[in-house]
Amino acid sequence: MGVSLALADYLSQKHIDYEILKHAQTGSSLATAREAHVPPEKLAKAVIVRQDDRYAMCVIPASHQLVLEWVEYGRQHGYEIANEEELRQLFPDCDEGAIPGLGEAFHMDVMVDNALLDDDMDVYIEGGDHSHLLHISHKDFARLMANAWPAPISCLRGGQGEKPCLWAPPEDG
Repeated sequence: MGVSLALADYLSQKHIDYEILKHAQTGSSLATAREAHVPPEKLAKAVIVRQDDRYAMCVIPASHQLVLEWVEYGRQHGYEIANEEELRQLFPDCDEGAIPGLGEAFHMDVMVDNALLDDDMDVYIEGGDHSHLLHISHKDFARLMANAWPAPISCLRGGQGEKPCLWAPPEDG
């Protein structure tokens, strides 16, 4: 399949330079990072959420898991994770599980985890299939995320490390 046409058109319209990395076919974002020799914290993974009949893209590091409660608290809305059938309809030119982490390319609202905007690090995103990644400079990624809602919406898988998955909203008072 290669790079999603919607993604390639979007990046061209935004005048974004990127490098395409080909890697062995994989079935998960962590496996993709390993095969492509990319640190998983630099691989932006898309998780699609639904509020009623509206969809949004949460962009988080592949090394993390989305914490839906944090999204709901920050946005003051209830959300559900979109199912595979919804994803096939929303991303017809992408393979299942290989959705690029640039929601505006697909006309979606975007929430981005702060971890992807920190440290002046370049970012990698899925190309739309399970064997291509796009390498985007930090400056260009930040520009592409200018309209996104930045927030801490994920934590390291398993709740280990600096940012455990333990958090409670502040009490009103």
